[in-house]
Amino acid sequence: MRQYARPFPITRLSLEARVLYTGFLLFLVLGFVSSVWLYMDSFGALSGRSATEYYRGGAEAPAPAEAPAVEAAGGPELELPTDEGPALDLPGEGEAVAVAAPMRLEKPARQVMETFHFHLFTVPVVLLIVGHLFMLTALSTRMKVGIITVASVATFAHLLAPLLVRFVGPGWGWLMPVSVVGAAVGWLPMLVWPLWEMWRPAPVPEVAAR
Repeated sequence: MRQYARPFPITRLSLEARVLYTGFLLFLVLGFVSSVWLYMDSFGALSGRSATEYYRGGAEAPAPAEAPAVEAAGGPELELPTDEGPALDLPGEGEAVAVAAPMRLEKPARQVMETFHFHLFTVPVVLLIVGHLFMLTALSTRMKVGIITVASVATFAHLLAPLLVRFVGPGWGWLMPVSVVGAAVGWLPMLVWPLWEMWRPAPVPEVAAR
């Protein structure tokens, strides 16, 4: 751990260490992309309203359209089949068919808490490892402190947002998209920049003039 107390350039890592860390970071990049897909599939949009509907339910299906009234002045009229055959009412002919919007049910309290519990013990470990690799880069200390702080705060807010929306109130829905954007701003540099520094071409040393 001495190299993290007084970081040395990440380019000084051995070849086997760079290969191992590269595989680890590439797995995380792929996981980050899959997280974006899962978020859009679950919430549908980057908005507080979609997050509130996901955890608290909403978007109920509209009531079915009323059938046209039948005039029964002289009794019901019977439509007898003609020589051309019986008439069939097919969807799309005449009146438009109303498509019911999908209804979201409120997430069970135990499911939300179990998801929070699981991520609370796994995400910080990954953040710790990625942060240590990022500390070995040649960026300034101020830049590294700022990025690590943004990633840590945004990650904690993203883990906490479902609990606030589900147990406190829908007014916390805004925290979900804001934490997603903040996590992207913090995590992407920590994943991409170490890869760049580990494998970029080494500068050619200048030959001292004689």
